Amino acid sequence: MIRPLLEYASPVWDPFQSSLIDQLERIQNCAARFILSNYNRTASISSTKATLSLEPLSYRHKVSRLRLFHSMYFHNPTLKDVLLAPPSYISPRADHSHEVQVPLCLTNTYYNSFVPKTSVDWNHLPASLLCTNSDHFRSIIERHHSPL
Repeated sequence: MIRPLLEYASPVWDPFQSSLIDQLERIQNCAARFILSNYNRTASISSTKATLSLEPLSYRHKVSRLRLFHSMYFHNPTLKDVLLAPPSYISPRADHSHEVQVPLCLTNTYYNSFVPKTSVDWNHLPASLLCTNSDHFRSIIERHHSPL
């Protein structure tokens, strides 16, 4: 019940300030304690979340951002043309053929917004992970970035 609320549109509003990230993680920590009815403050929250197989929200947000970006890149040519520009140069040795140009960002807030932040993550993905099938991409990206 809480997870859908925390993840609603998370690819777009994913915070970058550590204080906001910590507040969101605290909500998940309280939910984990509630699920297991373990309200002991000395109990390890890491082991509690591991028992429930709860990944950190930052991991889930990154995977969500990459999945949305993948969908834009391969399945929505209109959004791709409006929001994503091809890079000025692609190194055949170091880059993959699906790289995008990271927009010029004059503020830290804009740099950490969806398109620039996810463009950087997208460009750092290995070429072997990029495929057009959304379900296959989801499974391999979750394995590639798995914190567990």
